[in-house]
Amino acid sequence: MNSGWALNEVELELVGRFRELFKRKSMKISVEPGTSLLKIIMELGDAIGVDLRSEFIGPDGKPMDESSLIIVNGRVVDLTRISEQIVKPGDRIVLAPSVAGGG
Repeated sequence: MNSGWALNEVELELVGRFRELFKRKSMKISVEPGTSLLKIIMELGDAIGVDLRSEFIGPDGKPMDESSLIIVNGRVVDLTRISEQIVKPGDRIVLAPSVAGGG
């Protein structure tokens, strides 16, 4: 039984700043088999004209100290492995801004 999902879609939930950038709180996107999380981030950024990669990864290719979070199916993604994280149809991806302490 299909609950309205296309076979190759993932659900994207957008929190905080990402909700403002995309002007919505969630969306479904199609993914090709074997697509990396980094490729999805790059394509989403291109679609809205924003360097979305820089929200998570610094210019040196390493996660920033206060980078935003990516959560896939309830697990926080290790941003050092974002290009190796393969997204599968039916996955639920959450983009959330970093929670930085202030003082």
